[in-house]
Amino acid sequence: PPPPLKPTNALNLEVFDSSGGFLGYKTFKPIMDKVKNINEWFKAYKDKRDYLGILVCDAPDFSHQNTNYLQNHKGTSHLHYENLTLTNLLIGAIYFSVRHCIKVTWQNDRDQFYAPYDDTWQDDSEFKNNCLAFMLFHTQNRITTAQGINHFIPFSENEVDPKERYSSHALLDFLKGEIKEPKKSDSLFLNAKKENKPLKFSPSASKVFDAGKEIYRYYHKQDFTHTPYNANASLYDIKEFFQGRNKQGRLNSPAKAKDEYYKQLYANLKDALKDLAKEIQPKVYEYGFLRE
Repeated sequence: PPPPLKPTNALNLEVFDSSGGFLGYKTFKPIMDKVKNINEWFKAYKDKRDYLGILVCDAPDFSHQNTNYLQNHKGTSHLHYENLTLTNLLIGAIYFSVRHCIKVTWQNDRDQFYAPYDDTWQDDSEFKNNCLAFMLFHTQNRITTAQGINHFIPFSENEVDPKERYSSHALLDFLKGEIKEPKKSDSLFLNAKKENKPLKFSPSASKVFDAGKEIYRYYHKQDFTHTPYNANASLYDIKEFFQGRNKQGRLNSPAKAKDEYYKQLYANLKDALKDLAKEIQPKVYEYGFLRE
């Protein structure tokens, strides 16, 4: 008989579908050193100050993706609720995007998300900013004015023509570079001297913003004679306006929307998000959030 497996042995398994078709290989590697998971990594950036929203997290594997989302306030269930502030917003966006840019399958269902190998991701501004774009327009962003102020409006009044001024410009100021991520090496004097530099996005992230802008603009153009108007509408609120809810109170799918033009705009956004996800995916492995 073959010798018993040592705890250091990697398992390389062939994977087949139910019809016997070969799908590829699945490798299981033991991680011998104690490696922090992604939840432990995020805890280092906890911020108890005024929050813009709450990042809801559960166990750090693919099978718990549905319980990782963005909402206005803390809930009461057993989940983890982490403040998202102007200081840790990009960290939260990385956490969110790393967990959602790769679809869950029966093959990766139990794969764990880890803390990154080191701090090299810190210098990758494009990666951080692209993660923010991905989080803002993802379906798991459940920020809604029904729960409080929407601090996550990504387009200025000039860009989308709302009928009233917004209640919060927090995200807009952040995108313009008016609110900066503090670095440990920065002195107050140096911070004061820094110029405002708007966040830069890759072409695929810019396409996500462009597609999102068309949806916001289209919402604000609607005739609100017989329906309540919401100048501060979030993407979730706009989806509710066009898609409605079912008898159980759940948001209908975009396919249920009666407005064909909205359906096309939303399909464009989904396509742009898929392309952005493909751009983020290699970085997830490069920085060690997932291990091959």
